[in-house]
Amino acid sequence: MRNRNLLTLAASIAIAALAAAGAPLAAQDEPYVVTRVAVDLSQPDPDAAYWQDVPVVHASLMAQPMIRPRPKEATTTELDVQAVHDGRWLAFRLRWKDEERSEAGRLGEYSDAAAIEFPMHPAESPPPIFMGNGSAPVHIFHWRAQYQHDHEVGKPTMKDLYPNLSIDMYPMEYRDPGTADPAASAREQYSPGRAVGNPQSFPKSGVDEIYAEGFSTSSVQESAAVGHADWKDGVWTLVIVRPLVREGGSSFAPGDHTFAAFAIWQGGKGEVGARKCVTMTWTPLAIATGKEEAPAPAGGAS
Repeated sequence: MRNRNLLTLAASIAIAALAAAGAPLAAQDEPYVVTRVAVDLSQPDPDAAYWQDVPVVHASLMAQPMIRPRPKEATTTELDVQAVHDGRWLAFRLRWKDEERSEAGRLGEYSDAAAIEFPMHPAESPPPIFMGNGSAPVHIFHWRAQYQHDHEVGKPTMKDLYPNLSIDMYPMEYRDPGTADPAASAREQYSPGRAVGNPQSFPKSGVDEIYAEGFSTSSVQESAAVGHADWKDGVWTLVIVRPLVREGGSSFAPGDHTFAAFAIWQGGKGEVGARKCVTMTWTPLAIATGKEEAPAPAGGAS
């Protein structure tokens, strides 16, 4: 508890210093209207036609200023954000510059990533943008290029990552545990994360769902969100789709108002964990009521 109080005090001091320096810290006044579209949004599609007419908000990011290790400089300073909903699903489309596609794999390699943060509970004022606090938790959706690669292509084996490695075998890579060889049947013992049920040790579809109530309190949940990103000509285009109503998490209805914040990691620049670029401003959202039209097939025009 003492450490958490110290971190809260440190956050307050840092926020005051940034405000004195002119950094924008309060949520912007005008909400971004989340357009309702007559399209089934359950599957992410970065190139769908309906994005063409959706307004874009340009979010400013800075190097994460609070927790060590911090980035030496801001690698991502601008993020284009769009959002739509179909009455059941809420979809965000994020675009940012990244000169190289990074999907991690080997030791010392890190993945490109992005996250969207929401207040867990509705309120007129949002919680602290730095992971919320005990009385005002936050709900985070975290996409990683590594997760997407492993889901679409398959998780690489040690031989894939290190083709010149000289070793007889890895017990965790037996195709079938079998019963003849004790080492094969006990292969899970060689993967401690899987043995204890660590959710980060199992295959993912691309997006982690996380609850947090302050620094160092992130709790990974079974995810109901999906995401897909394309990298082309030095630009990532990512769509994250989450349920509009999430039992136990943040939930919205047409006509509601809420907030969102964003973070970007450039794995090729050594960014991981606290080394990231973040928005220091909550973006207020207004979930449009729109027309009660039946959804068209995914990818159709709005």
